[in-house]
Amino acid sequence: MQDSSGRIFLDVNGDCFQAIVDYLNELAITSEDERTKMPTIEDEYKYLLSQYMVLFGLSRLEQPAFTDEHSKRAYPVVRFSKDINEAINEKWESLNTLQDEISSLEKSFVDEHHFIDSFVSGEKKDIIRLNVSGTVITTNRATLTIVEDSVLAQQFDDTKWTVQGSNNMRGVKEWTAKEVSEWVKNVEGIKQKVSKLFKKNEINGLELLALNEFGLEKMGVSRPGTICLLMKAIKQLEKSTQDVSTLIEYSPYCFGKILDYILLKCFHSKELIDEPRLPTVSNDQKERYEKVVRYYFPGESAEFLLPQKQNACKRKRRDSSISSSSSSSSSSSSW
Repeated sequence: MQDSSGRIFLDVNGDCFQAIVDYLNELAITSEDERTKMPTIEDEYKYLLSQYMVLFGLSRLEQPAFTDEHSKRAYPVVRFSKDINEAINEKWESLNTLQDEISSLEKSFVDEHHFIDSFVSGEKKDIIRLNVSGTVITTNRATLTIVEDSVLAQQFDDTKWTVQGSNNMRGVKEWTAKEVSEWVKNVEGIKQKVSKLFKKNEINGLELLALNEFGLEKMGVSRPGTICLLMKAIKQLEKSTQDVSTLIEYSPYCFGKILDYILLKCFHSKELIDEPRLPTVSNDQKERYEKVVRYYFPGESAEFLLPQKQNACKRKRRDSSISSSSSSSSSSSSW
């Protein structure tokens, strides 16, 4: 999938992906007789990195042993002379090896096709920027809405997202010549005849963002002041479309952990990886993490992000509180 600026968008953890890129760069400059160390990262992100290695087909897998079926296919021919038997068996083995390679390539092609389809699905408008207490995180809206009854799903559903992301719904690059002309007409200090020049030259959104002083002059905009006003307005327009973001007023660390996990759940739902395990959270952040989880995933929906032991303790305290409240109520009524 590409964003509104044409850049390829991957909805993955940036630190883990950077570790993979560093590993591939090192691999490219390492000779065949040298061994390249696998990518490394902080301990609490090692599991996430290992899942991404599987996701991108980079994990080191052992070569599968020959199956009984393969052994039967390669069973040596002994009914002719020694030289003929060896020639036939050699050719037979080559054909079996070639067949295995073709089968492997066919499977890889199917897997890659499925993988690519999973990543490129979606629209430009669904790539959103989040300002998480000052930390900018870009993700896919489908990731945030995977748990239907969560606060995140409600915040980014179709109805509300149309309001929040209105500036991102249709990028400036997709504007028609008429929309560009209307925009020029509303730029402060620009006369109406200038917007007519844009309309006459059929300048669309993509061309608008590419305009420079020379282009404006070729269109017929001659006054230096008008050119400066237009160039300033175009730069502000481009910046405003890039800076639209939704504010998340919680810990970037805790929100990042939640996002990393639901990303893995998305990949698992598409059968790209195995069922992921729960996030590894540092001891000093566990209490805060639980609060953020329970805010965004109220009630039972929080349980898929928290350890079962933790959930059991919460339920026990809740049941105990309900029991105490009932006892107190009974006592009161007896008076």
